[in-house]
Amino acid sequence: MSENDHQLRMKEIAGDISALGRDLLHAGRVNSAAVQFKKALGLVSDDADATLGLGYCLHQQGRYEEALALYDRLVKVSPGCAAGWNNRGTTLLEMCHYEDAASSFIRALEITPNLHDARIALATSQQALGLVDEALSSCEMVLAAVPEHAEAHWNRSLLLLLKGEYREGWREYEWRWQKRGFTSPQRNFLQPRWNGEPAAGKTILIHAEQGFGDTLQFCRYVPLVAARGMRVVFECHPPLVTLMRSLEGVDQVVSMGEPLPAFDLHLPLMSLPLVFKTELETVPATVPYLNSPTGQTWHGGQIVDKNIKIGLCWAGKRYPDLQRSCPVESLAPLADLDGITWYSLQLSWKDKIPLPINDYTVLFQNFDDTAGLISQLDLVITIDTAVAHLAGALGKPTLLMLPFSADWRWLLDRDDSPWYPTIKILRQKSQKDWSEIILRVKNMLSELQDDILI
Repeated sequence: MSENDHQLRMKEIAGDISALGRDLLHAGRVNSAAVQFKKALGLVSDDADATLGLGYCLHQQGRYEEALALYDRLVKVSPGCAAGWNNRGTTLLEMCHYEDAASSFIRALEITPNLHDARIALATSQQALGLVDEALSSCEMVLAAVPEHAEAHWNRSLLLLLKGEYREGWREYEWRWQKRGFTSPQRNFLQPRWNGEPAAGKTILIHAEQGFGDTLQFCRYVPLVAARGMRVVFECHPPLVTLMRSLEGVDQVVSMGEPLPAFDLHLPLMSLPLVFKTELETVPATVPYLNSPTGQTWHGGQIVDKNIKIGLCWAGKRYPDLQRSCPVESLAPLADLDGITWYSLQLSWKDKIPLPINDYTVLFQNFDDTAGLISQLDLVITIDTAVAHLAGALGKPTLLMLPFSADWRWLLDRDDSPWYPTIKILRQKSQKDWSEIILRVKNMLSELQDDILI
């Protein structure tokens, strides 16, 4: 067999092995697929399919540096491989290297202009860089070509809401149910969806969706539904059930997964702003709209402290935004402040905290316990996580520390929130710079006397 024939045979075998790897990927067996792609690359080191497959597996395993190295090698050998540039951008985006990610997506689109998912990912990179109008244009380019592109509608909705263009933003937000891999399943009931029509005397099921923060923010609409003369059954996450019973007008709170009582109509919680035609000027912002049923009798007991009592939360889940967490070492300057007693609102933290802090979180069984502690504090300082929404819903003075590119619900270039009158927003002035925000927090706290005046 000639050398050329041998190479052709190796490519054929590598192709068969890569095909097996793809089948395993489709079956959700990422680790097994990775083994096959490695075998294929052992036979043909520059095989594009195997490189793309293994890079994808490494990305799914959280091994981003290794995935990036593979993609870098691929686009160097095959600069015209649009998929290589696209996948490279996806990994860079996950690593929060937004400029490099955007450049990769642009290169992929130069090669294959109709690579619509790459343009949507480009929009995500642009938003992270603060280029909101450019991101919106990228989404609209996709929709001009594919009007039913769910991911483009979804990203467009978030950008419109970020800009405060609520009327169109809420309409676009309904595309969430068509988005691939959306965090909440669409509920299909025999009972019809409520669209705001008169329904006094009927029972409506309002079912929560997405995360704790979403439910804490949008449960404010439940009393407005009840005011329409309906009997409201509210289904929510188990850790929120006790707290949600304090909502005005709610007749019954049901934990997700429990049998539902009889009802006549239903609606997903986060479709309520659309039904109520919420604009910036009409956000229902009366606080508190939640109260801790345990109040002063929570598991930690009554706190007696002559110092200013401040709750602190510095980290959230990696998804949906790794950048929203403040590295714990950045908190060190706060240790210089006198007359303050710190209370942790951070669950399951392991890192050494660079300031003395009281931790009652081991006693927390649900959000009612968290609310019970917050109710006894003078101030909450938090990043963008459920604690921010809980403190805002309780009407507690709160300093909210946001990353450079913040979530849509905090809008743009504001230090206040139409959703929470007692929240003051501190935004990063540059990517990943928490030290400047902490310095501002320190200076603000230094000016406090006997009262909390935010």
